[in-house]
Amino acid sequence: MLRILFPYPYSVEVSKLRQQLDEAHLAWAKEWKKQQSNFKIENIRFIHDPYWNKRFFSLQAAHDGETWFWQATHVLVRWSVLSI
Repeated sequence: MLRILFPYPYSVEVSKLRQQLDEAHLAWAKEWKKQQSNFKIENIRFIHDPYWNKRFFSLQAAHDGETWFWQATHVLVRWSVLSI
């Protein structure tokens, strides 16, 4: 019964196509890995700064308003916007 729905030659063709696809992918993967070896990856480590968001000119401090300068800037900007 299944031979009527899925004849043998079709399943052979599908497996041949799958094999060709796997071979093409393997060749591409080998070539890609060979090209990636040209890039040198350097392990750069940064020292963690626990006060990074409280620094005077950090963007996070500007967003959070952690320092007096940014708090005053927020007040002035809000006042300017409200006066428009």
